[in-house]
Amino acid sequence: MVSISTRGKTVEIPAHVSELTPEQYEYYCCLASALGSGTINVEYFRIRWFSYLIGMGKTDFTILKTEYIAELNEQMTVIDGYLQPVGKDGAHRVTLDFNTPVNLLPSYRGFTGPGDWLDGVTFGEFVECLTVLDGLEDADDAEATAGYAHIARRLYHIPDDKEVPELLLFHAPTLLASVWKAIMSEPIDINGQKLDLRIIFKSSGRSRPDDKTGWTGIIFEVATAGLFGNVKEVEQTDMWPVLIYLYKCKFEYLNEKRKSK
Repeated sequence: MVSISTRGKTVEIPAHVSELTPEQYEYYCCLASALGSGTINVEYFRIRWFSYLIGMGKTDFTILKTEYIAELNEQMTVIDGYLQPVGKDGAHRVTLDFNTPVNLLPSYRGFTGPGDWLDGVTFGEFVECLTVLDGLEDADDAEATAGYAHIARRLYHIPDDKEVPELLLFHAPTLLASVWKAIMSEPIDINGQKLDLRIIFKSSGRSRPDDKTGWTGIIFEVATAGLFGNVKEVEQTDMWPVLIYLYKCKFEYLNEKRKSK
């Protein structure tokens, strides 16, 4: 959070997407849609978003007296973190930042989703959703929408006879992608320890050929070890204990391999 001075008072506003309230996040998504469709440009987004965050609702701060406008203009750089450059000419094109493992919509229209970092999601749900997400890279619009709906239904436990709210079509896969990106980008803090879960998915130099079973093969291997039970029980186990177990197994294997050399 950062402090903003305006008209003789100080207000606290979130400086990053991860600090938004559910209401702020929903409005942020609305502005993102307007920006993506060309309804508004980046310059107006900055005015509208800053005005909203400082408590002016749907009124732009540009209607204020000249001295108050100048005061706020000097502080608008605090929202620069919401804008991310894209492409090779990133200095001229930007997109809004949605990269956070924090679930900014823990519940929405009667549907309850996971906690931060997908806390509460089972390993089976995680694998299923990630597999769907991976398969959408070259999908057309209809296939992509169906895939996003599938992910939203799993993460928010939306029955098949209920329509998936439009915001969750965007938010659920975005949250999933953000958590997966965090896992694959750097060591993450788990119970006060930094664990580099990326080693789970890196080649260990084994000479045996890839059996191409992917996540299904991993589930079978975990089930064979018996710690979490059979395949069905592994799938119903919270994703994080399973990932930590996989990390432990891979870490011990790599350590033994180094010792053998």
